[in-house]
Amino acid sequence: MDYYYNFETFDITHLAEQYKDKKIEDVFRNHEIVRNPMGQFMEIIWKEEAFQCDLNLSFSKKKILRNLKTVYYIGEKLERHLNRKGVKSLYDLKINLKYNLSAHRVLDLIENKEYRSLCRNKNIYDLDVAFCFDLEELLFLDIETLGLYDSPIVMIGLGYFKNNTFEIHILFARDLEEEIAMCEHLKTEILPKYKCFITYNGKSFDIPYIANRLMYYFDENPMISDEEEPYERFNSKIHHIDLYHNCRRKYKGSFENYTLTDMELKLLNMKRENELPSGLVGLCYKKYLESPLRYVGLVKEIIDHNYWDIYSMPLIFQKLLED
Repeated sequence: MDYYYNFETFDITHLAEQYKDKKIEDVFRNHEIVRNPMGQFMEIIWKEEAFQCDLNLSFSKKKILRNLKTVYYIGEKLERHLNRKGVKSLYDLKINLKYNLSAHRVLDLIENKEYRSLCRNKNIYDLDVAFCFDLEELLFLDIETLGLYDSPIVMIGLGYFKNNTFEIHILFARDLEEEIAMCEHLKTEILPKYKCFITYNGKSFDIPYIANRLMYYFDENPMISDEEEPYERFNSKIHHIDLYHNCRRKYKGSFENYTLTDMELKLLNMKRENELPSGLVGLCYKKYLESPLRYVGLVKEIIDHNYWDIYSMPLIFQKLLED
């Protein structure tokens, strides 16, 4: 997040005035009120029937098969030498007396979709094993918080494919007391259904933050294995593809900045429709708490901001797989 913005450098007046005196439930008719033992919260739902994204996870398998460096003792120089001799994939190494055993081991892991073992290979990245998952096992995730570390999560954006349709669900705490119900829903109803996170800088921010809030409320982190320390603030159970780090690695030196909005503009030629900088989310939410009817427009802008964060991630993911 960028925290250098303030209300002096970004005028919020028009955002507040446009929806003044309306309730958030009236602004977003596509909402439901979710109730559970911890309370209730608001969920806003979009089903993107015309979503122009054809994610082909098998592209990552083709790339990993062409990566000879996944075999022990093969580096970039030797890979180029083998390529010149016609060795283009790991299958070609199966008949090579020197490398066939190691190649067979990697190929067996690929065939059996052993993504955890594959990721222990220093030449295999989180994106490279996307083929190990089905489309409906992916969870696109982005959170909005009150600002400082340990402060409440006020919004959880979720995206997933269901029956070939991309759905965006935004969980929204209309006041800070609703955060616990939102976290309960995430813990019990969402996380158990998915095997792979897709985030933008989520390894550094979203996932540790969520782990911290779940431990605060429930004294447990469901994203770590049983054998690990019970208070670890990270995820080891669910595979995690962080698009931010993949963009920085793949397009190194091509761009000055690698924020999500920069990648939307430069990779997708997409300029999002909302204006709010991420660094103002906390300030806008606090204004909303002070006077919900007066500042409902600011919350609408936060929700729109989170919506576009989720909307663009599958498109960037697709671009990374295809390039």
